[in-house]
Amino acid sequence: MATGALLNIYSDYTGMILGSASLVKSQLPIAMLMPFVAWVVINTTIKFVRPSLALRSHEMLVIYSCSWIVGTVPASGWTTYWGGIVSAPVYHASPENAWKEHLFDILPWWNLPHRSDAIIRTYYEGIPAGQAIPWSGWFGSLFWWTAVSVALVIVGLCIATIFQKQWEHAERLTFPLAEFPLELTRGFDSDDRIPALFRNRVFWTGFFSVFAVFVYNITGYFYPDLPRLAIYDDVNTKVVTLARGFPQAYLRILPPVIGFTFLCNLEILLSLWVFRVFAILQEGLMTRVGFAVGLQGQQAEAAEIMTLESHGALVFLAIYAVWVARHHLAGVWRCVKEGPRSQNDDGWIPYRYALLGLIAGCVFIIGWFRGLGLSLGLCVCHLALMLVGYFTVSKFIALTGFPYLFPVGRKGGEILQMFTGTANLSNSDFIGLGFINSNAFFGNIRIPAWPALPHHLRMFGRATHQRLLVFWSAPAAFAVGMVASCVFIVYLGYAYAGQNLGLTGFSTGHIRTYDGMVTAMINDDKTLPDPGKATVWALGFGFAYLLTMLGNRLSWWPLHPLGFAFQTMGGSRFYAFSIFLVWLTKLAILRIGGIALYNRSKPYFIGLVVGYVVSVATSAAVDFIWFPDDGHGVHNW
Repeated sequence: MATGALLNIYSDYTGMILGSASLVKSQLPIAMLMPFVAWVVINTTIKFVRPSLALRSHEMLVIYSCSWIVGTVPASGWTTYWGGIVSAPVYHASPENAWKEHLFDILPWWNLPHRSDAIIRTYYEGIPAGQAIPWSGWFGSLFWWTAVSVALVIVGLCIATIFQKQWEHAERLTFPLAEFPLELTRGFDSDDRIPALFRNRVFWTGFFSVFAVFVYNITGYFYPDLPRLAIYDDVNTKVVTLARGFPQAYLRILPPVIGFTFLCNLEILLSLWVFRVFAILQEGLMTRVGFAVGLQGQQAEAAEIMTLESHGALVFLAIYAVWVARHHLAGVWRCVKEGPRSQNDDGWIPYRYALLGLIAGCVFIIGWFRGLGLSLGLCVCHLALMLVGYFTVSKFIALTGFPYLFPVGRKGGEILQMFTGTANLSNSDFIGLGFINSNAFFGNIRIPAWPALPHHLRMFGRATHQRLLVFWSAPAAFAVGMVASCVFIVYLGYAYAGQNLGLTGFSTGHIRTYDGMVTAMINDDKTLPDPGKATVWALGFGFAYLLTMLGNRLSWWPLHPLGFAFQTMGGSRFYAFSIFLVWLTKLAILRIGGIALYNRSKPYFIGLVVGYVVSVATSAAVDFIWFPDDGHGVHNW
């Protein structure tokens, strides 16, 4: 938990003060991989010098899991936006933006920091020397945002508990992101001074194929005339424009994506990049011909059409995941009603408690939504859309190891308004929707904790005598990490003046949130429920069904609906080329050497991940020592 708290503080400082890296971009961010790899190096050194003092494998896995659970919380992952959005209304209100006129009478002030100048103005302009930080003005806000977030984590953990046996034993998900730390820590329980992985030449070949490039580029920090090796640079340097009106293609090569997805099956890898190619062609052609769908004045153009059909496919995947697990869920319900016939019939915690936790968490979240101003029907529908997106992403990250799967439609607000329209929404509804769909509430496209939870249960599956401890360690680690990050964000505002802090949460994101609420209220062009858009959504649902049936009935069918469901999301857009490289490499390895060569190749791909993480950490250390005011961005999209 201490590691999780410190990584949040470090990531906030690096992103907002140093500006040398954006460490929270995926569902398994570099922000948490860096301290874990550091622990691996430290523990390997201790094991070589004093084996009796070295941490055991399960202790290292605790560090990995707890760090992952809070890894997407800091900086641009979430809390930067939280600090900027909750503090913005009083300081940024003006006659021009009309916030006072339209918002102040209905804003949920109980959920925001105290409105006084002593709290808010000093937060944005810096606190005078010698004056204490007014923490008391933030306690209420921090309590409520933490409480609802922990409730959402508990809901995710209860769902993971209910489905875990189905995913592990019936569907046999590979959990590549759990295999990575297991491979790195396996040797710490042996008598060898150095774990076998670190004596493997294939591992070090993968490591130095990344690290050597970064060392060369870091040398260029001191010798600017040295040509840069751009092979691993971010997406902005890898853009390919195909034609006017077509989405850009990206030739981004990211070693962690290649390393993690090497354990994914070929069918899904093929689907991820093939459907991205189809998406580029489909969106480009619709844009060029001006194709649109929907009622006059509220028509959806190419990008929105693609989102609608992808969301339909996402919902199908969620429903199909439940359908596939129907026999398991029947057993779960039998345990709830009658009690388990044996200990093996029950879950990580008793299924009765998991179901009660799921219901209680959902009731609390719906109550919090109501407190923001959202009507009860919208509360229930909105939470359902969130859970569908988070559940589907969590399951398929456990299947693929691709940490750049993001929920289509984000938290579901836009999809919800597409079905309901905005004509019948009240001003309070717009306030509630604005807060829930802002980046202040439970992250943005990166989902805090949820993708880590099935892996958390997977890694500690044999700890049968400590199940309650393992279960509750997840929400406890999350709460500690979130509070540490939020408190540090508050401290940075008073110490450095919030208006000087970097990242979007304090530059434009906080203002856009409230401007969006006002615009929705005063906009005369309110929308109506749209049959055309609903039809597009249904077609996406139906196409995903067709792909699934073809895969079930035709053994040779090569495409999985997962690629279609995530065809428009940032992960597919930015990393389709990396996925293509993995698919091509794995296909060649299996064709040339079969399973034997595949198993011998695994250390190379682990080395790619470790080499990249060590490279980013090395660059950050060089910046901290020699370039504290002019950092070099080495990790982004």
